Amino acid sequence: MSSFHSAEVTKSGLMTRVQEFFLFLRVIGLFFLLVPALSSQEAFKPQQKRPITVADAVEMTRLEDTSFISGNSSVAHFSPDGTKFVVVLRKGNIKRKTNDFSLLLYKTAEALHSPEPELLLKMSSSSIRDAITRIRWLPDNETLVFLGENPGEKPQVYTFNLNSKQLKKLTDHPNTIYDYAITDDGRELVFRAASPSMDAAYPEQSPVKEVVIDGQELVSLLEGDYSQPEGQHIFCQVSEGPARRIPVKAGYFIPWGMLSLSPNGRYVIFPVIPRIPPEQWLSYRDEYDRLQQIFAARLNKHQILPILQYLFADTKDMSLSTLVDAPMIGPAPLYWAKDSTSIFLSSYLPLDVSDPAERQARERNQYPIQVSLPSKEYRKVAREEFPTNRVQQPSINLIQEQDVNTPQKLYVSDLDKKRKELLLDLNPQFSELAFGLVKVVEWESDGVKVMGGLYFPPDYKPGKKYPLVIQTHGFQPKEFSMDGLSEWTSGYAARPLAAKGILVLQLQSFKNPQDHDNVPNNRKLGATAKESVKNWTAHVYEGAIESLDKEGLIDRNRVGIIGFSYTVCVVGYVLTHSQYRFAAASLVDGVSCGYFEEIENSGAPADFNAINGNAAPFGEGLKSWMKNSPGFNLDKVQTPVRLVALGNFSILSQWEWYVGLTFQKKPVDFVLIPHGTHLGGMVSERMLEQQGLVDWFCFWLKNEEDPDPAKSNQYSRWRSLRKLQQQSQK
Repeated sequence: MSSFHSAEVTKSGLMTRVQEFFLFLRVIGLFFLLVPALSSQEAFKPQQKRPITVADAVEMTRLEDTSFISGNSSVAHFSPDGTKFVVVLRKGNIKRKTNDFSLLLYKTAEALHSPEPELLLKMSSSSIRDAITRIRWLPDNETLVFLGENPGEKPQVYTFNLNSKQLKKLTDHPNTIYDYAITDDGRELVFRAASPSMDAAYPEQSPVKEVVIDGQELVSLLEGDYSQPEGQHIFCQVSEGPARRIPVKAGYFIPWGMLSLSPNGRYVIFPVIPRIPPEQWLSYRDEYDRLQQIFAARLNKHQILPILQYLFADTKDMSLSTLVDAPMIGPAPLYWAKDSTSIFLSSYLPLDVSDPAERQARERNQYPIQVSLPSKEYRKVAREEFPTNRVQQPSINLIQEQDVNTPQKLYVSDLDKKRKELLLDLNPQFSELAFGLVKVVEWESDGVKVMGGLYFPPDYKPGKKYPLVIQTHGFQPKEFSMDGLSEWTSGYAARPLAAKGILVLQLQSFKNPQDHDNVPNNRKLGATAKESVKNWTAHVYEGAIESLDKEGLIDRNRVGIIGFSYTVCVVGYVLTHSQYRFAAASLVDGVSCGYFEEIENSGAPADFNAINGNAAPFGEGLKSWMKNSPGFNLDKVQTPVRLVALGNFSILSQWEWYVGLTFQKKPVDFVLIPHGTHLGGMVSERMLEQQGLVDWFCFWLKNEEDPDPAKSNQYSRWRSLRKLQQQSQK
């Protein structure tokens, strides 16, 4: 019987148990003494890093991109007196399916001491729009004005006061506001907003009536939307009073552009696109003959042309008229006189002059002019006469540092650049991720040296031949990117693909900048500049494969390629005309350069004609199209192709490929993201686009499937495509 169950406990037994008990305590004590040492040793072990996923790319923190607003890439908004500045950060939030924005405040005098920023405000967007954008300071140095929104809301104009921490909404408009201008005292405000029919949340219902088809998109007609293309509306507002609409005529399209309000709040100037440009504009010329090319391609097709002019509104009587009766290519910067009596800009001048020499000069030149208001009389001036906005220059420089292997960080330096300190590490969580090396590689095509970025798997082993995916929309050798180029998540997924053991080549850039002009002018490559670029770019793809194969880096039987946007045309040409057989391809939301696209989208045929030898797809010109256009050569496709349509209109540009390959029983997968946008903005959209690319190329290049049960239908569909591929190769 065990002594623990004995009724009697002997003296020797008791001593044995006491000894066992003290031995137990010694062991426990030794264990606790060893724990710190063990922990210390564990701390010296290298941290196990995990592979990069699509979620890591989507949730990466980025600085606000102001280049599309101001024309430069400045990320800081300094107060007028230069004593403080704000920075905007954006980060994808997969759980909430939002893009989260943060507004951070720094004091200029403390910036070189690596201060913690003051978080002023957080806003989130469930749309493709930025939740905080178009920031400006009022002259009081304590009030910020910006466009802001939260999930389920339309963007409105807000102010935020740094002293009171008060957030105030200045507008309450039912439709999307895209732009605004405000007086220095914050009382007068103008803004540009979507028309009801342009906002998806407020579709216009058209009654039964005769429909005149004149410029509408085919997909809109098929969906029952018969309205003429409509742009946006302009409103003016004083303090918190009602917004009054400026009466812009139906003959104009109001684009995204520059909205300008005079210092006294009385005058508004904004660019418009005339639906039917005046016939006399045909006489104007520019350095590259862009005006003539635009007119020749689209004048008789009633399409919205990228030719602008400024309109002038007087809010006193709500009158609206043309500022200068002449065209512009792109909006010109505007400079107001302080007393609001005139405005300065560079522009073509009207051709209503009798002097032949003066008329000829006006046809070919733009001039710096001063326009008096409200009379709109103009005179030529020297550029030195333009008013300047004197702003206190900050005492520091903000520097964005990054390269292909170094994530972006924000540094601050003094003006002499003698001292530099880290201000903000945007993505400290990247220290937990296993990043593979990105190497800048070079090769030559038709005598032209080009560069690309080669993304290696984190566990790359020299001597092993890897599958390769080619991404085709340019390369920035000094830029860090998770996707391959500028976080264009719609078509690219470089690092998530590399994490799956696939080499990714992002291409291309010219090693010698002058070749940017030399290639289009090389008539040995094509009859037109665009045909030359198309043919040369196809040779670049082929040359890249040869170069990497010669170095023993790739398995040339497992090469995939992605076409996105404009490069869909070139990749399609390679898939139908090249001697190389790609193992998989993806064509994402792009220009197919096909016959069907030519006739359904009359707004862009000039590019297609130029790519196809400058021949119209009729009569003799059709022979050139039959030879060059990918759509007429789909019988030559040997590659499984995944088509991705972002938005309903994108279906039409992909339809020729889908039908042509389906009829021939060739493997083609076609997916639509109904509300997708060209450059993925919504978190859920970006996840779908990038993960789809990763899954597709892992399936075809590595024979791998994601075990996620939610993807069972996807892989069942793709396995059927593989059977078609195997049958076609017999």
